[in-house]
Amino acid sequence: MVVARFDGADTSKNLHVGNRTTAVADAEQAQRNRDLVRAIYEASFSGDVNAFLDAMPEDFEEYVPPVLPWGGLDHGPEAFLASVLPQLAAAVDFTSMRLVSISADGDHVAALLTARSARGDERWITERWVVRDDKLWRLRVFYHDTRSLEVESGTSLSPTMGL
Repeated sequence: MVVARFDGADTSKNLHVGNRTTAVADAEQAQRNRDLVRAIYEASFSGDVNAFLDAMPEDFEEYVPPVLPWGGLDHGPEAFLASVLPQLAAAVDFTSMRLVSISADGDHVAALLTARSARGDERWITERWVVRDDKLWRLRVFYHDTRSLEVESGTSLSPTMGL
């Protein structure tokens, strides 16, 4: 059983969980990571086309479900820029994208977004980021329903694939 408690009058120092002490600095780091990712989204939504690219290290990795034409694993900001963004821009109206919520736990930041497909269908998207050294190191994207995105990009799943 895990029991969490704050010890003593000074609760800003340590959080005791079972037999382990975790510095509150972890919570502060999670807050910084969340604020970093939020600021990058806000800059991007305000027209800064380099907001995400400037925040990615050279060893950045991004994974999108392989059912989409831009899906799979990409390495580096340049691959993201060259192979992912053009196809995504053809299927998603970036001007409609909105950040609904954002949360963080340590180095992991999850963002829930909505956007419209090029046809106008609402899409729910979750992006899971891993932040390392104040950079966006890893990204995994989840789509609630990819069907309209597949149609917009010119691909289609067979009905036997279960979507």
